[in-house]
Amino acid sequence: MSVFTYIASDYPLKEVENPHVKTLSVNQALEMGIEVADFLLEPSFDRDKPNVILWADDDKNFGEISIRAFSRDDLLYDIYSKKKYLAQLEWEYTECRAKKLIEYIKDHLNEADEIELWNEWLGIDTNKLRPKTKIHHIPIEQLTCSDLEKLFNRDTFDFPECIIVSKTK
Repeated sequence: MSVFTYIASDYPLKEVENPHVKTLSVNQALEMGIEVADFLLEPSFDRDKPNVILWADDDKNFGEISIRAFSRDDLLYDIYSKKKYLAQLEWEYTECRAKKLIEYIKDHLNEADEIELWNEWLGIDTNKLRPKTKIHHIPIEQLTCSDLEKLFNRDTFDFPECIIVSKTK
């Protein structure tokens, strides 16, 4: 079980790649001078197999924002949003990254009326009663880094929590 953070909207979500992280084949890693585990150098292992090694230019950059679309069918767990478009949000909170996320949200609200930011614990037994969700409605002009920090830096996960950010009408 783990924390799952995602974004939901009725309008397609723009994907964002972490520019500091990439996946490599063993041969690509070796060409870059990266030390590779011995078992990956066994003759039976395909050294050209893609996406074997996760590499970052600096460990602190693993936490940069990454947003990747997914489908409800991709998960075994329940998604609480009813919105059509979903994207996984991967990041570690910093104020600088929160400001970037707010800019992403503002940009998205040029097309959509609202966007949902979800933080939930995967593995809650949804065959029983669905846990109550905590929903916060915040107009984009009032959304702050502190709001994002409260949502995404929680220590406990007794319930799914969501911020619905709306544009000014």
